[in-house]
Amino acid sequence: MNRLILLRGIVFFLLASTVSFAAPWLGLSYKKAQYENHLALDIVGVHPESGCFSAGIVSGDKLIGVEGKVLTDMSQLQVIMAGAKAGKKVKVEVFHEGKKKSLTVALTERPDDISSLTGSAIGSKIANFGENFYKNGEKRKAKPKATLLDFWATWCGPCRKTLPVLANIYKKYGDKGVEIIGISNEGLDELNAFYNQVHASPYPLYRDATQDLWHRYGIRAVPTLMLLDKDGYIKRVWSGAPTEYMIEQLLKDLL
Repeated sequence: MNRLILLRGIVFFLLASTVSFAAPWLGLSYKKAQYENHLALDIVGVHPESGCFSAGIVSGDKLIGVEGKVLTDMSQLQVIMAGAKAGKKVKVEVFHEGKKKSLTVALTERPDDISSLTGSAIGSKIANFGENFYKNGEKRKAKPKATLLDFWATWCGPCRKTLPVLANIYKKYGDKGVEIIGISNEGLDELNAFYNQVHASPYPLYRDATQDLWHRYGIRAVPTLMLLDKDGYIKRVWSGAPTEYMIEQLLKDLL
């Protein structure tokens, strides 16, 4: 059964100003907890370039209040972040080493790669592609509403089952703003032969000759698929051959 990666049970709240994870942010990852009968956030990670790090917040602290009020609902943070810009000052209260502590945190611009904080590709922005599109590169969309990346190999049985599924999705949703890019690290002769003799995918195909993308996002199995939002941020990652229905359900949130 295909399973979406759930980040090992830890919720990563990046404190972005929009659902597409745009800047700015506080730079925290957390687990929901309680403190004195109200909501608290157990801080799991603090990004080293964030305002929280500069203010002295560390892993193991609890975020217990914001803007002079105890934390009772996540919407308090969402309201503060809505429309905010980098440099805005936010007052937070933390429980640090057995004591309550009031701090002023400056929002910073959210970096593209946050995998060092989350331990996952999810939430990071996909790196720019090079010029190694060996088929259909001219079909790239300037501003796709959603993008599916398929890390695959010609020798992989489940990959071969995935290719016609993605081809159908592309035919159905390509005109509605969906981009699909197949990514392989095999030799160009092998890839061209597969395209000409086995399956001519209708969407752009990219050869990651140096495996930069594979290493950057920790691809260890094929097929691995990534779903990106309109700004290029990774929303979902999963391994194994997907069904057409599964992909359509995931796309609903982005189209």
